[in-house]
Amino acid sequence: MSNDIERLLNTAADDSDQPLHTDIDAILTRGRRSVRRSRIAVGCTAALTTTAILGGVTAWSNTFDKQGTEPASSAGITIKDGLVVDDGTGHTPKAPPPVSRLSDAAVLSRCAPILPAESPHKQENPVDSRWKVVTKTGDQNRLLALLTDPDRSVVAVCTAKKGSVTWQRMNTSGLRADYPGKASGDQRTPAVAGNVQIPALGVAYVLADFAKEAVPRQALVGSDGFYTFGYPYQSDIYASAPAIEGIRAYDAGGKQLYSWKYTKPQLPKDPGPEVKIKAANVPPVQVEVTKDPETGKPLAATPPVSVVSDESIRTRCKVPDEAYLKSSPHLGEDKRPYDAGKLSPAWKVVLKTGTGTDVSALLVSPGENVVAWCSLSGGTGYDYGRDAVPATGKFGVDLNWGQVPDGVAQIVVDLPKTGPTKALIQNGYFIWGLTGGTSDIKNVRIRGFDAQGKQVYDAKHEVDAS
Repeated sequence: MSNDIERLLNTAADDSDQPLHTDIDAILTRGRRSVRRSRIAVGCTAALTTTAILGGVTAWSNTFDKQGTEPASSAGITIKDGLVVDDGTGHTPKAPPPVSRLSDAAVLSRCAPILPAESPHKQENPVDSRWKVVTKTGDQNRLLALLTDPDRSVVAVCTAKKGSVTWQRMNTSGLRADYPGKASGDQRTPAVAGNVQIPALGVAYVLADFAKEAVPRQALVGSDGFYTFGYPYQSDIYASAPAIEGIRAYDAGGKQLYSWKYTKPQLPKDPGPEVKIKAANVPPVQVEVTKDPETGKPLAATPPVSVVSDESIRTRCKVPDEAYLKSSPHLGEDKRPYDAGKLSPAWKVVLKTGTGTDVSALLVSPGENVVAWCSLSGGTGYDYGRDAVPATGKFGVDLNWGQVPDGVAQIVVDLPKTGPTKALIQNGYFIWGLTGGTSDIKNVRIRGFDAQGKQVYDAKHEVDAS
């Protein structure tokens, strides 16, 4: 199934000379969104940017879990005359990519200066001579290197060609988190999905079955299970099926330590255009909740209704909307968000908050089965996505907005920075402030109160808490 990590590698394989700076932590966070959602994000400098940290420093020497792995089988490999032979197939895999002739110091020198000065990592964890190069491959024109910071809390992937350098950084804790595709049956960890690290100790050999290739490829393996199949080329990025359909790892003696095999997911049935959004039943407030019932402290102020007109929101959101519609649904992705057509005056703005020109807004399609969420900042920055209503007719709570549960008239969101905040409710939807852009995802408590101020809803949800 398609994922954002592979899309970024596709960009790296492109022959353009435009550098790309991104965070795989953010990709994983974005991947937690529903499989019905694709997202377009552009920063105020008009360059693709996503910034989110899953957080946590995890030493990996004794914390590998077995999540996402199949039981290691008895099948292994045989090392004969310096070559690997796959016992299961009898094939000798394609040779691993060559080790780069650049010294580790040269790799660090080439990669480190490119990290953007505005990156929060620059001050708190700058790339310098203390970093360790765990794998490096390439020729005089191309380089791919994996680096770890001194305390091994961060892994960086540096790809360079023709003077252009691409940076991807991830926290080691994020490498072992749930992979975004797990809900659709993909049991890889993010580390394996991104072709970065095998979640096992003592890995010496890694083999992978690439689509439409009869013979497996052998990876270049570094320390701590880090590996690479080389600088990504367009031919390695799949179109309609995974580039890698299976991956296996072995110790120095040829014993299998890890195995993953692609199986076609059972895709959910499209509910069809006849399923409409069920309007939330929001009773008028009679007793307003102004203080946290548990602490007695005043609630943080409700975010303001944006003064930006609905017409202006639709106009400004057309840029990301057009970018969104230029793509096509991926395997298993709901087609209804694309079938809803371009933004037009028939799309109703049902929720909007913000100050000045900054606004987060939710729009409902003319067919009343798709919503578009649009976050606008700084005049040129935007974050945008669409979502089709589930078969139940209800959305629940999204990362950036929510649909009010039936019977709830007031909502309090416990935000880490501002504390319990009274949400803005409009037309059966609610929002707790400007969302999008940074995707500071947190698991927060959301409480709902009825018209009389009695608590009737209490649950935790992952939301953008920026």
